[in-house]
Amino acid sequence: MTTLSLGTLVRNATAVFSGCYGAVTRQAEQAGCSRQTVYDHARQVEQRLQPAAPARPPVEAPVPAPVAALDEPTRRRVAVTAFAMGISTRQIEDLLRILLPEDGPDHSTIARWVADEAKKAQPVLEALDAACLPRVRTLALDEIFFGGGRPWSASNRRA
Repeated sequence: MTTLSLGTLVRNATAVFSGCYGAVTRQAEQAGCSRQTVYDHARQVEQRLQPAAPARPPVEAPVPAPVAALDEPTRRRVAVTAFAMGISTRQIEDLLRILLPEDGPDHSTIARWVADEAKKAQPVLEALDAACLPRVRTLALDEIFFGGGRPWSASNRRA
């Protein structure tokens, strides 16, 4: 293996970058190496002459989002309100686990909270039902009363 001097390395690169026809072949013959070696030397010189990459700014560590501090009554209120909006206890559990990753309540606890609040609301709801019943003219039943489907709806045909 022949070691080439720095001058030969630079001359090889100069031959490549000159763009003159036959310059690479002539330089390879003079240096006693292959044309591929001349091109390799040009690539090495070019890489060494590239300016240093600008220093990257330090990557800032993501600041964790503040964990919501929900006390027990607030958790209960959120769970019961979400259930009243039609969200299931398992979905409420998933949502509270996002807000409270370490100590979110499970769905059975949420169901117990909802049942407790339903017992408290029962007298009020009975009074409201009694007051509203004479005024009801149209009753809209949900599809669950008809076996889970809407046979009259074109968008929900059974196969």
